[in-house]
Amino acid sequence: MLRTLFFGLFLALLRTGNQKLTICCLLFSVRAVFAANEVVQDPDTGLVFTSNYQLYKINQGITFRVAIPGDAQINTAFDAVIQLVVPSDVGWVGLSWGGSMPNNPLVVAWQNAGSVVLSPRWATGHVMPTESTNAGTYRLFQTGTKSNGTHWQFTALCQGCTSWTTSSGGSRYLTPTGGNRLAFAYSPGRPSSPGTSSSSIPIHDVHGYWNHDFAAARNPNFHELVQRLV
Repeated sequence: MLRTLFFGLFLALLRTGNQKLTICCLLFSVRAVFAANEVVQDPDTGLVFTSNYQLYKINQGITFRVAIPGDAQINTAFDAVIQLVVPSDVGWVGLSWGGSMPNNPLVVAWQNAGSVVLSPRWATGHVMPTESTNAGTYRLFQTGTKSNGTHWQFTALCQGCTSWTTSSGGSRYLTPTGGNRLAFAYSPGRPSSPGTSSSSIPIHDVHGYWNHDFAAARNPNFHELVQRLV
């Protein structure tokens, strides 16, 4: 049924001659098919993640994974481990913990000389986010961070990403017992100074949103596993 609706929409849009609209709608439609919360155990780190695959072009996407402690409490900040699997043609990729660009912790990642650069950032509006201590602290794990001819992957602990102060001065907490709206952005262009985490970055070409299941990402042995990885 879903496949029939998808191809029906595709053909209808082709008849309109609006190529840009056709591509955008195709990305949206295919993302709806693939953006499922899959539970995976990473053989390298031993952590259990919930995983979502987000398309940035037709038949090409980025995998976003999250793992959290089994003892994480509601309305309390907790640590999280993220793991991204990124195609090599991606110049930079960004993750928003609050599901939007302004006023929540962001992290931007890119490859540089065989390593991965992580840049915690904050934006007060729809402008280029800048590096900020308000956006959490990341520790890149050597285990679970690797690359091959087609993709690069990183695994990192984030502290200070699941709670932050809102623009109105209140506190926002992600829930460890349900879904949280996350967002991503992508650009094929590389940062201007890729060896520096505070580098300026070109504007994103594509962005998207999804509801990420944190409840299934709980790890009873999270703290023990992380201690082995740091």
